This record gives sequence, structure tokens and C-alpha cells, in this order.
Amino acid sequence: MQDRIRLALEQDLRSGALLPGDPIDEQELCERFQASRTPVREALLLLSAKGMISILPRAGIYVRQLETRELIAMMEGVGELEGVVARLAANRINNDQKERLRQALEDTRACAQAADSIGYEQANVQLHDLIYQSSGNAFIVEQTREARLRVAPYRGKMFEKPERLLRSQAEHEAVVTAIINGDSEGAAEAMRNHISAGGRAFADMVLAAPVPQQTIQSKRRKRKV
Repeated sequence: MQDRIRLALEQDLRSGALLPGDPIDEQELCERFQASRTPVREALLLLSAKGMISILPRAGIYVRQLETRELIAMMEGVGELEGVVARLAANRINNDQKERLRQALEDTRACAQAADSIGYEQANVQLHDLIYQSSGNAFIVEQTREARLRVAPYRGKMFEKPERLLRSQAEHEAVVTAIINGDSEGAAEAMRNHISAGGRAFADMVLAAPVPQQTIQSKRRKRKV
């Protein structure tokens, strides 16, 4: 039961049903899953250990709200992990996986050209999953998925603008071409650029900016005013 609750909450975070700073009510979760408080609390403790939520004594339970520096650091980490996966995939991909990867690229291209953001997001997941499979390294893939989950609430609407779909598709083209051609370093660099969606210069600019002093506690106080 605790795994069922945890996985459902993780999906809520991926989909944007739960956003950074949102409160989480234990009683509502008990009613939603027809469960006692014990598995609900165990699931919440697991998510807290992963850094997805914050459990604050006498203040409540909230979706973890990252500061700008934390978010950029995590995005850089995701980019590096995805780059490693892409490099391994370029070295290890077989002919069957190449064909499936080409088809996945066609699917993302069709959605991008049709400005179908929902379809593109689904096709994007499939394309990345195929690259994960082609890497042949379950350990690094698991670490990559965990890191992506941490930043998922901040990436929820990234495909809503048609121009972003087309840019993302161009980035996919570079990644897939490098992987299929066996260009491991080119695949790693293309994937890092794709994940950062703006390159290292953007990350450096944000990291150099002043950090806003915003915490969950201050947000909660503002709600009370």
C-alpha cells in the first residue's frame, strides 16, 4: 500500500497535479487510497527522504520548494547524467534499438510539427526511455530517473509553446543522429545541451544572480495574512 501511495504521488508530481509549495493533507490521502495513516505516513517519509516533500513539525507537509540555485544545480546534474546515458547508448545500441529509436524520433517530429504538446510530451518520454534501454546500464538509468523526478514539478509546462516544441525536436535530431552513428561524445554533448534547454550560459547566469529569500514557511505566513 505504501508503494502504491508513493508511486501515485510521484505521478502527481510529474504531471503537475502537485506543484512546489502545495500542501499535502494526510487525511485526504487516507480517504483517497482507502488506507490507514500508517502506510500514508510511510509513503510520505520515503518521499521526504528523496527530497520531494518537506515535513515540518507543527507547520505541515508541503511539496519541496527549491531555491533557484538548487534547481539549476539539479538541472545541471540531470544534464550530466543524461549525457552519460546517451554516451553509453551510442556505444551499445543494437540494430533493433536503432530502428525503434528512429521511429520514436518520427513520432516526436510529427507531434512537434502539429504543435501537439500533449502528444509530444508522451513521445518524448518514449524516446528517452529507448535511449535508457540502449545504454545497458540499469544503475545509471535509475539515478537519472530519480534526478528527473526531483525537477519534474518545475518542467511541467515546458512544451506548451510551439517554438519550444520545434527547438526540442531539433535537439532530439542531434542526439539521435549521434547515437545511431556511434558518436559517443557527440551524443553526450547533444544530450546535455538538450536537457539544459539553453546551455551552460543560462545556468551560469542564474547561479550568479542574487538568491531570493523564499521558503515554505514564509509562503505559509503570506497565506495566513
